[in-house]
Amino acid sequence: MPARIQRRVVHYSRLDPETTPGGVESFARNLRLSFEQVEFMTPATRDEARVRRERLPVICDNQMVLDFPPDIPVIGFRHGVAWRKVRVTRSWHDLKLAARQLRAARRTNVTWVSCARWIDQAFERAARGPGAAVIYHPVDLQRFDGRLDNQGSRLVLHDARSEHKGQELIERLARSLPDYRFEALACPSDAVPDRMRRAAAFLHLSRYEGNSIVCNEAMAMNLPCLFTRVGLMLDPGQQLDVQLIEPELAFGDRAGLLGRTREFLSSLSTHAYQPRRWVTEHASIDATRAAWSRALSHFDRSSWGAA
Repeated sequence: MPARIQRRVVHYSRLDPETTPGGVESFARNLRLSFEQVEFMTPATRDEARVRRERLPVICDNQMVLDFPPDIPVIGFRHGVAWRKVRVTRSWHDLKLAARQLRAARRTNVTWVSCARWIDQAFERAARGPGAAVIYHPVDLQRFDGRLDNQGSRLVLHDARSEHKGQELIERLARSLPDYRFEALACPSDAVPDRMRRAAAFLHLSRYEGNSIVCNEAMAMNLPCLFTRVGLMLDPGQQLDVQLIEPELAFGDRAGLLGRTREFLSSLSTHAYQPRRWVTEHASIDATRAAWSRALSHFDRSSWGAA
């Protein structure tokens, strides 16, 4: 396995990853899988003078590249597409976020990285900017080792934390399929692999995603998975051994969702799902370190202006 990259990098986002849960924050903590030293900055702790002085690579949460003056090169990481998300949420916050993301896409002196190909393509179409590198969320394949201990299990795990992540759908399925135990994954991060190990399957019924880290982890664990066709599932040409359901069907047709879920659960006894293969090839720590090394090479050729 290639060693971690011998660089100090800064992750810059709105919230502190050391104290806050969430996808962006999990991504920030997982940068430690690739880099020898990772520090966190937020708007409250932003140290522009130090960034200039030490010429630190700053990995910004997409739209937050705008917090740094354009003579400072930064790395912008795109976790999702807000103008796609706002069609679902109808949220004023997401509408403002979409406008800010489009402004950020026009900032100069940015090395852009996306966590899925479909995100890169969406920004290319909307902002007509250069393409981004694609670095999938890495999974530690030693922790998520694919060794299931689920013989006879009736446990179906999910991560339905809100309405748009399928909370009501899971509750409805649990009532209609009493032979199975539908439970939230909810547990400390260090307990996730063992909790997944004992499950029969994993469901993620979301109306939107960028590239869900928990889906990558479930696939790495080789769990049979039923996903809505969002996020990574929109990437062209991917060979993912998972079952898919269109979000319009999942959220708009109760009988259709129930029938599709029954069909998936029945297949557990007849199909040996192997979703781990995709993670091993595309989202291993090795693959991620190699991709970040290439992104840093591009960053190192950036202009530091009159620093």
